[in-house]
Amino acid sequence: MKNETEKYYVVEVNWTGPDQMSDRYIDFDRYEVTTEPPRNTSGDIQLSGWMGPNGDVSRYAHGEYDSQTAAEYAIIRMLDGKCRRHDEVDAAMELGVVALYRPGKYTPMSYEALANYIFESTENEAVHVPYGTITQEQMGRLVNDLRTLLRENGCDASEDRITEMLIDVCEMEMAVD
Repeated sequence: MKNETEKYYVVEVNWTGPDQMSDRYIDFDRYEVTTEPPRNTSGDIQLSGWMGPNGDVSRYAHGEYDSQTAAEYAIIRMLDGKCRRHDEVDAAMELGVVALYRPGKYTPMSYEALANYIFESTENEAVHVPYGTITQEQMGRLVNDLRTLLRENGCDASEDRITEMLIDVCEMEMAVD
């Protein structure tokens, strides 16, 4: 039975260290709903604002709530609905975490994962890459096709990164229009 006086807290956790685009850290940032009040680096309870760094991780407190639902809704509002609930609560580093949200509608992809995805998509002909020199218009269509496939699989990458990877992975040359 739930303790009637139990409160819920929202804590934002961000990776500020190196290798932010690596597989390990590209989707590190998160919003945690916890039953434990957040504490700053001095060990004092802090309900709002920056709580200080812990190595390459920064933490921010975002309030106290009367229910888990209210705390989760606060996260969704903070992120303007552009977030996704993460089912692996054990990915959180703090005790008492009962829900975890990642910013962004889609999971971001590291350079290596994107390169592998593009290679596999072109090899199995999920997208058709023309041979030789291609125009910017052809590249635009190819990038849109790949981005659509990525999003259908719950992932995303910027158009610039997809273009860069296509040129690198497929050893393409673009004609100047």
